[in-house]
Amino acid sequence: MAERVFLVTGFEAFGPHLVNPSEALAKTVDGRRFGACVTRSAVLPVHHAEARARVDALIDELAPAVIVHLGLANGRARIALERVALNVMDYAIPDNAGRRMVNEPCVPGGPSAYLSTLPLLSILAALLGEGIPAYISNTAGTFLCNQTLYGTLHSLARCPERGGGARRIPRAGFIHLPSLPAVVAASGVDEPSMDLSVMARALEVTLHLLAREDHGHD
Repeated sequence: MAERVFLVTGFEAFGPHLVNPSEALAKTVDGRRFGACVTRSAVLPVHHAEARARVDALIDELAPAVIVHLGLANGRARIALERVALNVMDYAIPDNAGRRMVNEPCVPGGPSAYLSTLPLLSILAALLGEGIPAYISNTAGTFLCNQTLYGTLHSLARCPERGGGARRIPRAGFIHLPSLPAVVAASGVDEPSMDLSVMARALEVTLHLLAREDHGHD
């Protein structure tokens, strides 16, 4: 039997954010096992076209059972479990290629929105039970984080067309992270932050829960 894979992605630094905690977190779990599953990680480019292409290639290569995207949401004080991805790109700042999308669809002709297929209520309960500040968010913004979640869910909805056959469609979702304390301290901006060790624990708790649920679906 082929090994079951969890795909975890983060993003590179972008715009004024010289450090992206999602990049570090993704790298920390690469190759680690959670239950019977092994984690494979990737750092995505903050690029209007290349990020989705990279994810699609990883889905085809790894056939993951679960996909967890991570990204930075400066200004948020808690781990944010994203519920919905909207079919819109409306960037407040340019991406790393200098492109700024304004009121354009992620996928022309695609559904208005997709819902995360991760067990958000179970994840939230597990995080709060560990004393980790977290909540379910109803907006992933309109930048690359939302766009990536939408693109992933759209690709997964088309799995049979892409050769998925009878393969179980992966569960997928997005988790937003606060800024790091050192970044906030250096910026002089009055905004919340969270230590990387707390974020790492949140990711571990999430992946352990997903591994247990994945085993129950076998």
